[in-house]
Amino acid sequence: MHPQDAPDRALAASGVGDFRDCPHMGKELSKSISKRLYVMINMKKILLFGLISILIASIVIAAGAGEASGQGRGMNRPDMGVTEKSQAIGTDPGQDALTDEEIAGLKLMREEEKLARDVYMVLYNEWNLLIFNNIANSEQTHTDAVKTLLDIHGIEDPVSIDEPGVFANQELQTLYDDLVNQGSVSLLEALIVGATVEDLDIFDLNELIAQTENPDILLVYNNLIKGSRNHMRSFIEQIENNDGTYTAQFIEQSELDEIVSSSQERGAILDENSNIIPGFSSELSRQQGQRRMLQPGNYQVSGGKGINIQQQANRMVIQAGGISVDCPLCSEMTQERLQNGTQFYAKLSNGRNAEIKIMPDTASQTALQRLNLRNCTDDCSIELKEANVGDQVRAVYNFQAQRNSKVFGIFNAKMQVQAQVDAETGEVIQVNKPWWAFLAVEPEE
Repeated sequence: MHPQDAPDRALAASGVGDFRDCPHMGKELSKSISKRLYVMINMKKILLFGLISILIASIVIAAGAGEASGQGRGMNRPDMGVTEKSQAIGTDPGQDALTDEEIAGLKLMREEEKLARDVYMVLYNEWNLLIFNNIANSEQTHTDAVKTLLDIHGIEDPVSIDEPGVFANQELQTLYDDLVNQGSVSLLEALIVGATVEDLDIFDLNELIAQTENPDILLVYNNLIKGSRNHMRSFIEQIENNDGTYTAQFIEQSELDEIVSSSQERGAILDENSNIIPGFSSELSRQQGQRRMLQPGNYQVSGGKGINIQQQANRMVIQAGGISVDCPLCSEMTQERLQNGTQFYAKLSNGRNAEIKIMPDTASQTALQRLNLRNCTDDCSIELKEANVGDQVRAVYNFQAQRNSKVFGIFNAKMQVQAQVDAETGEVIQVNKPWWAFLAVEPEE
């Protein structure tokens, strides 16, 4: 493939390795982010959940990654669209609109970062070299950062379900398959795959940086490309340690030579001129805790548990730990992204915002134990809804199931049972069985 066809894909391979050490930042925002306060408030969430999380996974990952790579080719560059302004779905009226090019670039970058992560994890499992695992962790923080940008601008996330090795973009799907096949041939080929992904990533990021003037997008892209350069250095070192060589496939060979001959890049978050951005860290801290309407997508809650929220026809569904819950409350729910995960709030009919602290899988397990059932089969359903509990209005998981029983211990009978679990406390607040349940034996199922 000609390098000109690739400019939007390499984003997936970019590394995290440079977002970590930010102790020297001042107290004022960069002039580039201070033009519009409203935009700044919204866009800073990127940095809170993308770049701040990337701080934690920082460049140490790239620097300590010394171990593996493999060769592979990119896919054809998709049409990035025209440069007319396009209002992103769900953005606030006063917020700057992104161009079609910027939207297409972010959506592609979301899947490309995922592709890099998925490829590196397969190669780690194949060759058991720590470099693949380290850089895969970096790519995870990158794809999460891009998702935050998509959420802020109300752009549909192409990764509706984060399943490894599966992509909505069919060209990325083909690229993933090709890279994995090549990386399984030998250790050297696996290392060359890593260098190729980073090569394409740098090329694409160069293109995307040239297509936008959005200060927050530029900030993210410039730091991603710095991480990708670090990853490239690590892969090239390992290729040479395994008596191999790598020739640039997308960027110019002179650019590759310059990258490899320079040191790993460390330090605070930089602007396009490698200047430390003043006030960056303190401003991010002030922008925490803003609530937004709940949108479909993947979320991480406190404790590291992942959940998925989907829009299915005229209803929303929450999935966690293999449990699916219908969610009538979701249309009135808000989300608040914090450093330790996302919090969810359901607005009840009495005006109270109830925090949904208990996730569906936990609530299901609690109800099953109380009803003496082993699992939730086709005869059971779970719903997150509002319920009156005494004189209070509560958010509850309503669990209904049909179970076998023996009346007088002799006659088989189907029994409808119900349990309600408080979504805030996890307490079982109600159990309902038919009136004749006291006459029946209920064996554990």
